[in-house]
Amino acid sequence: MWSHVGKSFGDAQVWYVARVDNRAPTLASVALNVRALDASRAIVGSSQVTLPNVPGQSNFDYFGYLGGPPSDTNLTGTPVKIDVSEAHNAFGQAGAVEMPMLRTSEITLALGSEDTNTNAPYSYDLTAKVTNDISREVDGGVTQQVVLYDSAGHVVGGDTGTSDNAPDSLPTGMSYREQWTGIPALHHAVRAVYSVWVG
Repeated sequence: MWSHVGKSFGDAQVWYVARVDNRAPTLASVALNVRALDASRAIVGSSQVTLPNVPGQSNFDYFGYLGGPPSDTNLTGTPVKIDVSEAHNAFGQAGAVEMPMLRTSEITLALGSEDTNTNAPYSYDLTAKVTNDISREVDGGVTQQVVLYDSAGHVVGGDTGTSDNAPDSLPTGMSYREQWTGIPALHHAVRAVYSVWVG
């Protein structure tokens, strides 16, 4: 639904947001094939990403990037378009993975001053409370992302990665505080959607 070609530590990088709608009444697992295409529609960067479990009757905006550090993908040309499609049979015959999202609350977003190491003109800081509301202890680390929106609801930036603040062991029912600084944005943001999942 959104993409931007920018720079990360001086190297070309493509940011993108893909919206996944789960119209079923139960949790769904999905993997995506993401391809950056040049003007001749040749692939200049690609990855296959696995999304967290998306609750039933809801949608999820996934933030990702291709090329540039800290990505492990390189861009071999100049991208002009991002192509996103479902990766069929990505999980083999099982057809599902267990990557549940944890509950987030008390999310605050503030204009920051930290260098984002990108060419984005805005920097934001976020704080949040993350609660383990699943039926087992979380001890293998978590992935987190934030998508930033303007007052019209358009994506203006975001970031993704692992958390340095998650405890080594998070029993069911316990919470931790998250702090994230230097989230890049292309325009002024008024709202952040922050997501955390196991894995």
